Amino acid sequence: MRVRGLGRSGRRCAAPVAAAAVAVLLLSGCSGGGDALSLGSLQEKAAKIGGDGAADCPLAYDLAEAAKTAGVSLAAGPGDTQGEEPAVTAEDGREAPEGSAWAANPGALVTCTFRLGQEDVELHTVATEKVQALSVLAPVAQRAAGIGIDDLRTFLKDAAAAKKGVPVVAKSGNVAAARLGLDGSGDASLLLTVGDSGKSGLGAEQVGALAKALAGQLG
Repeated sequence: MRVRGLGRSGRRCAAPVAAAAVAVLLLSGCSGGGDALSLGSLQEKAAKIGGDGAADCPLAYDLAEAAKTAGVSLAAGPGDTQGEEPAVTAEDGREAPEGSAWAANPGALVTCTFRLGQEDVELHTVATEKVQALSVLAPVAQRAAGIGIDDLRTFLKDAAAAKKGVPVVAKSGNVAAARLGLDGSGDASLLLTVGDSGKSGLGAEQVGALAKALAGQLG
């Protein structure tokens, strides 16, 4: 299974546009729909994005507003416009090969990339039919946090036990997860990564506050 986030971060959030439109993006993040999050809706979004990726985040994340709420005084905007990969990628678990993680627990993943100050920020939104949706992103979390298997297990265990909307920060301090509410059955989580390999200019409390604010934007 191809899981986005194992390579270099920093994709663009929107294709190059006029300066005025870019300014709007910087203020409001990617333009997402206001519909309630459900397993079915995330699968539909993932299917629409397809293997080629997309320029605009289909989820209602506003990184600039979340940063303000979290007390992070850094400019938020689209990812690196020079990146070779699209700003948005997705996995539709309904088309997963036999033996993959999706085959055992069908679901979907949508990843949107931004910049916060000089750092790459990735928002991975995953939903599955059964718990624990976040386990699909275990390799991504481990790489981004630069942690060993024991610390990864602790992170996943704590994240699974947390109440919806309550962030859990990895030992590295630059990766956080928060369970999301779903309209209907299933399990969903947000995985936020800032920087890479356990390094970020943000403190662990700021990363946790940012994850909490972002999770709250999806209801």
